[in-house]
Amino acid sequence: RQRAHKEAKIVAEATALAESLKAVEMRIAAKAGKTNKLFGSITTGDLAEELSKLGHLIDKKFIQISGGTIKATGKYTAKIRLHRDVVANLDFEVVALAE
Repeated sequence: RQRAHKEAKIVAEATALAESLKAVEMRIAAKAGKTNKLFGSITTGDLAEELSKLGHLIDKKFIQISGGTIKATGKYTAKIRLHRDVVANLDFEVVALAE
């Protein structure tokens, strides 16, 4: 009974964090060429770093980008697993770094 109560509390916290992540508007600036192709790529580690700057400490192993890495500018969605029952979608944009 106590374990079920703890589990419910953890799920409630994860759900609250998922709701707060929906409100996050994230832009990642990266060096890109004339054809909007990035020099390098954006990975889950880069997303975790940007989220930590916004106050959300999430380990990169819980973030999943479809296709693995991002190699071009544009809008993308990442899945963040906050709990085995709670998965949040994070919309973000990769923009070319202004020189």
